[in-house]
Amino acid sequence: MATTKLETIRLPKAAEIVARTLRRKIVTGELEADDPLPPEDQLMAEMGVARTTVREALRILESEGLLVVRRGAGGGARIRTPAVPMVSRYIGLLLQYEGATLADVHRARVMLEAPAAGLLAERGTPEIVAVLRGALAEEAAVMGDPAQASRAHGRFHHLVVQLTGCLTYDVLTSVTNRIIQVQSDRFLAAHGSEISTREGLELAHRAHRKLIDLIAARDVAGAEDLWRRHLQAGDAHLLSAPGAKSVLDLME
Repeated sequence: MATTKLETIRLPKAAEIVARTLRRKIVTGELEADDPLPPEDQLMAEMGVARTTVREALRILESEGLLVVRRGAGGGARIRTPAVPMVSRYIGLLLQYEGATLADVHRARVMLEAPAAGLLAERGTPEIVAVLRGALAEEAAVMGDPAQASRAHGRFHHLVVQLTGCLTYDVLTSVTNRIIQVQSDRFLAAHGSEISTREGLELAHRAHRKLIDLIAARDVAGAEDLWRRHLQAGDAHLLSAPGAKSVLDLME
């Protein structure tokens, strides 16, 4: 009679259990940003574990970016809540490890963000239009400063996805948008005074205005098509410049 080989069951280490308990307190908001973590002796007593276990758990959370350990007087472990910059840096390292290029990130942004414009046009509420017009006015106020204008454009792009009301969608696109914003900042540092760069920013501003008109008219196909072409044109402009071609180059 054939015997069935059972898989070995791996029990979590005590440090992993402590880290999991503290992690849950962080993500549920029980422990907030910059809150001090209880002293080691208190954690040992509350969780019934040794000092070495507590320290290993803290190292796990520190490696995940959920704790920052400050040395010296007044130091200790303090909470850091999850944030897009932290996540985007980690994803950037992962993409580089897998051999992804900036062109790959730009393609992903088009696939993620273009449909959001169509979703907004499908709803086309006065509230959505008003928020976008407010962002457009902020852009107009800083068009004379390429760096500020670029940041304002980035905020407009973020709003297009944020206003869909889908938090997961918002987080996913925030990662690609932050990587591209870092690239844009470096591009402007090198080419911000060039006429072609200023013209590109003006073209983008006009595309944003046109998108709002299409959303207000509830033109779903027109809004999505315009936004896809706008993203592709901007991406081609950034990718045509010499310099960093990998995600890791931007994240360093």
